[in-house]
Amino acid sequence: MTELVTTNITPQDAAIRMTAGLAQWDANINAIENRLKGAKLPDLRAAQLHTELGFAYRLRGRLADALKEFDTSIRLRPSGSDVRVLRALTLETLGRPGEAAESFQDAWTLDPSNAAKAYYVATRPSIDGDARGKARAFLRTFTFTRTSTAPPFVLVDAIPDSFGLSPIVGDGVTGETFALLAEGKYKEAAAALARAGREPAAAKRDSPRLHLARGQAAESLNRVADARREYEAALGGALAGRSIVYVAIARLAQVEGDLAAAIDALTRASRVNPNDLLVRYELSAALAADGRGDDAMIELAAALAINPRDAQAYAAIGQLQLNAGAYADAVSAFTRAIELAPDRYEIRYSLATTYTRLGDAAKAAQELDAYDRARRAALEQRRKQMAAEEGR
Repeated sequence: MTELVTTNITPQDAAIRMTAGLAQWDANINAIENRLKGAKLPDLRAAQLHTELGFAYRLRGRLADALKEFDTSIRLRPSGSDVRVLRALTLETLGRPGEAAESFQDAWTLDPSNAAKAYYVATRPSIDGDARGKARAFLRTFTFTRTSTAPPFVLVDAIPDSFGLSPIVGDGVTGETFALLAEGKYKEAAAALARAGREPAAAKRDSPRLHLARGQAAESLNRVADARREYEAALGGALAGRSIVYVAIARLAQVEGDLAAAIDALTRASRVNPNDLLVRYELSAALAADGRGDDAMIELAAALAINPRDAQAYAAIGQLQLNAGAYADAVSAFTRAIELAPDRYEIRYSLATTYTRLGDAAKAAQELDAYDRARRAALEQRRKQMAAEEGR
């Protein structure tokens, strides 16, 4: 992880620009509002505009207004499924998990082939056991397709956590501002930035960015407990890249044998950056290590919802099924992984192991032979590449 690069813009100038940007943002929202005022529109078009306005409110941090618009959209078009997901996520942010659960269920009922919506139902504890069980059974089929290029899990933050390749963490001047921006409190963030810029000692504070740097230093020295503590403190001023910090915390927690803390950190990472495959793999592995194989499978199903042709997810599913003694299912998963990534010769070794467990010596020998040939070919190819690089 690396720190945010500073700029030459003064905090006062940044606050002025932020305030101007908020005014333009509000003007854009007002334009959508005006399109709805007094307009005689078909219910479908009106529902679309109310959803659009609600989403604009949601990004702007106006949660109550967003909820009203989503409710209006649903009244105009009761068959709308996507808007119910937006409504559910907004209700969760407002601390109303029971109502959110009902909305998630309705969304999946209206769109039962959607894996992402099934995942919401399968993983929210407020949803009744029967509905969760049905959603989990559907996800364990691992037969998903993508009909859209848009990410399957909805992002409702104006500043996505995946913005940038490393964590964006505030210093003594920007720390409070970044925290408020991450919460969607934009007006308060601009005021905090202007206020911090008037305090000469602000940049010298024990800031989130300093905590991040200390965490990196402690981790490099294998001071695991110190690194965990510093990274957790850095989260208080993280604008984006929180999932990266959560993953770092989770890995350190696993080093200390604290699986519960690792799973909690990775679950948080999956909430702020739900379309990240790495987070799904790591959460699945942590759940499996904790003996929660079914929950681990659900996270791999989420990975396939993101990319239905993800060979790594199928290979991990096969390993979980192999460990659970579900050998026929493991054969199917490993075979699918090989179809998607024929160069991943190590998967053939796992498939051979599965056939051995099934008592099919002929197929096990066939896969071991294919594994050995592919491994030798890969080593030879690597040798040629190294020789070519040395000859340059």
